[in-house]
Amino acid sequence: MRTRKFLLNAGVGGLTVLLLIIGSCQKDDQNLSDAGQSAFSNRSVQSIISSDKQAREILFISKIDGATDEIYAMNADGLNVVRLTNNTVADGRATWSANGQHLAFASGLVGSRDIFVMNANGKGLINLTNTPDDEEWPEWSPIGNHIIFSSNRDGNHEIYSVNLDGTKLTRLTNRTQDDKWPSYSPDGSKIVFQSELGGTKRTEIFIMNADGSEINQLTDRDGLDQMPTWSTDGLEIAFMRAVGTNPEIFKMNADGSSQVNLTNSPGMDARPSWSKEGNYIVFISARDGNQEVYIMDGNGSDPMRLTNNTDYDDYPFIK
Repeated sequence: MRTRKFLLNAGVGGLTVLLLIIGSCQKDDQNLSDAGQSAFSNRSVQSIISSDKQAREILFISKIDGATDEIYAMNADGLNVVRLTNNTVADGRATWSANGQHLAFASGLVGSRDIFVMNANGKGLINLTNTPDDEEWPEWSPIGNHIIFSSNRDGNHEIYSVNLDGTKLTRLTNRTQDDKWPSYSPDGSKIVFQSELGGTKRTEIFIMNADGSEINQLTDRDGLDQMPTWSTDGLEIAFMRAVGTNPEIFKMNADGSSQVNLTNSPGMDARPSWSKEGNYIVFISARDGNQEVYIMDGNGSDPMRLTNNTDYDDYPFIK
């Protein structure tokens, strides 16, 4: 098996606002919300993380410890796994900030699912949205000063952005369809997302400017095209496509052309995340009988299994 060279220093600066907000929380856990303090009272696992946390490049969800869905981090070779959350409710897909020092995720800690942010060591928890509605699929802007996510606060799911102090909430889409899974282009100028076509069993991939203008449809077929993610250079988009009843990972140019199948296994391949550096795609696959996290090159070659658990692993996200 070929040896990969993994980049351990991911991202740049740009989190001044968040550092001001979360930095004080690192000093004193009493700054956590009541709900957050109750749910995150067990810090024994988080205390394992030390100065080597930069080596952990991949976030994922798992029930490794027999609990509800929790957030874990691991190296890009599958080693050095650490649990970051310890909740009584399921946590959703987590994403790294631009500099890899913080993460955002969805959780129902206070009832409905809100968007939370916390430090990379599991501390400094902040509820960013705190609404009675459901928010999902958060992703950081490339410069790290705000987060985009999907919410049904206005009826159906739309794409929103919000600053890291909870201000400047902006609705970016206003459609009758459910818009979900937003992802920024590396330069922050575009957002790609999936949308359900009303009255059909179809989801397609769309692209728009970062301010929500000029929405264009990239895929158009019967079935499911979902979970888009940008390539390292911003020229391509990887996504999940249901081929018959079997989901596979595809990629296409950023204008929707040249759609290519990257995986071809008897088990489900889904939820791709393209690295910001190094041109790798992490994804989940059930090709070996259980849903695990895999990594492969951006052209689909050299797939490698990273987890090996009796419980399923899900929603990987790589720096």
